[in-house]
Formats: sequence, C-alpha cells, structure tokens
Amino acid sequence: MGPMAEPTPPPPTDADPEAALPRMTLGEHLDELRRRVGRSVLAVVAATIAAFCFNDALWSQAVAPYNEAIGAAGLGADGTSRLSTISPLDGFIQPFKLAFIVAIVVSSPYVLWQMWGFIAAGLYAHEKKAVRVFFPASLVLFAAGVATAFLVVLPVGLRFLIGFARSHGMASNFAVGEYLSLGLSLLFGLGIAYQLPIVMVFLQAMGIVERETLRKGWRVAVLTAFVLAMVLTPDPSPVSQTIMAGPLVGLYFLGVWAGRFVGERRERFTVLRAWPLLVAVLALVALFVYRRDLRDLVPSGAPP
Repeated sequence: MGPMAEPTPPPPTDADPEAALPRMTLGEHLDELRRRVGRSVLAVVAATIAAFCFNDALWSQAVAPYNEAIGAAGLGADGTSRLSTISPLDGFIQPFKLAFIVAIVVSSPYVLWQMWGFIAAGLYAHEKKAVRVFFPASLVLFAAGVATAFLVVLPVGLRFLIGFARSHGMASNFAVGEYLSLGLSLLFGLGIAYQLPIVMVFLQAMGIVERETLRKGWRVAVLTAFVLAMVLTPDPSPVSQTIMAGPLVGLYFLGVWAGRFVGERRERFTVLRAWPLLVAVLALVALFVYRRDLRDLVPSGAPP
C-alpha cells in the first residue's frame, strides 16, 4: 500500500476575511495613491479659484460678526473702527487665505472620498461598515461645531471684547490677519471639539473605556468642558464660556447614551430609545434660533 497523499487545503471561503481582501503589489498601491492624491490636489485648486471668484461675498460674510459687534457698540459710523492691514500684502493675502480655507472645506467631501477609496481596499467588511456609520456622523458634528462658533460664539466674544475695550477708552481697530486667524482657530477648534461623542463611542466599542466609568465621571467632564471653553473662547465672559461649554456637556452625555448600543453588552437600538438624540438636535436648533437674544446678554459698550 503506497503512501497516503497529503490532503489538499480547502479553497478560501467567505468565512475567511483575508480572502476577501484584494491583492496588490507595492507599486500598484503607490500608483493608486498617486492618482487619488493628484485628483484631490486638482479639486482643491479648482475650488480655490472658484472661491476667489466669489471673494467679495465670502469676505462680507467673514467680517460680518466684527461689523455687527462694532455696530452694537455704536462705532463704525465714522469709518474709524474697521479692520486694518498691517503689511502692504495683507489686503491680498488675507482674502486669498480665506478663499483657500473655504476651498478646502468645500472640496473635503471629494478629497475624503478619494482617500476612502484607497483605504477601503485594505479594510475588512465590519471595518467598512463602522466607517460608513462614523464618518457621516463626524461630518455632521464638525459642521455643527463650525456653525456654533461662527453664528454664536464668535459674535458674542467680539461684542464682549469691543465693549470692554470701549469702556476703558480704547479703540477697536483690529488687524485683519489677527481677526481672521482668531475666527479660523475658533471655528476649527469647536468643530474638532464636537467630535467628542464619536471618540467616546469608539472607546466604548473597542472596550477601552466602560460606559459606567464615563457615566460616573460626568462631574469631571463638566469641569473640563468649562476649562476648554475658557481656552477656546476669544473672551473670558461667563456668557460666551457657558454658550460653548453647554453644548460640550450635552455632547458628553450624548456619547454616554450612544455607548449603550456598542460593545459586547450592547443594547438593540430602537426609535423609542432615540429621544436623547432628538433632544440634542432641538437644543442645537434653539441655540441658533435664539442666538441674537444671547448676544444681547453681553454688554456691547454702546453709550446709553
């Protein structure tokens, strides 16, 4: 009786996650990355040119919070309180800088889609599913943070700063570069801070932090939110800090709530259990609707 033949290994099946991944050489990966990066750069350049064509409208919107704060303080009628250029190039560089930032924001969905097409080839099915859930939520939260900063926090902060300076006999001729840097830093800072629920859900899904730990640490979270508000806001007034810290506290509790539906002991998500999400959306809408009333709570420095 001859030796027994070795069994042939079974062909890969759908149960094997490695078999579902595409096989590409290093050169093919680099070529794919080069094509996608090239498309992304072209998209940003085209968006920058388009944004610069609408430079006047964009600039009017960018300086609207400053002009509104100046008007509330009773200034600007004589043209003395306005944004000033420090260097001869400021008049061109700052509007172009604004157009470039707007172009990055506008083209970011296409750029991220290109990057996603490159990264997705190396992800398993469950990882792709997680990205499809987290990525849109992250974009929505970032947009909400930027809107909160531009429509609420920045106008309130400028009104306080200009009013405080006027009460001490100081003029408010802000440098255009400093104003734009302050606004962009605040917008991106709050947009990133609004990613808090995404980070919390990810940590709970990975089992790094337990939901009970986050629930018990709400006092520390509230204190941290006000500390961050003190650092990120352009002024130290209690009104602006509360306006910024309030949504952060709400987002923390939203992250604790969302942790119920991830991890090993996750609960089944139902419409009836989604009421905290509805409350968060209504609170954010109310913040935008009544933003002018909140601004009136800050002394403008206008003469009686």
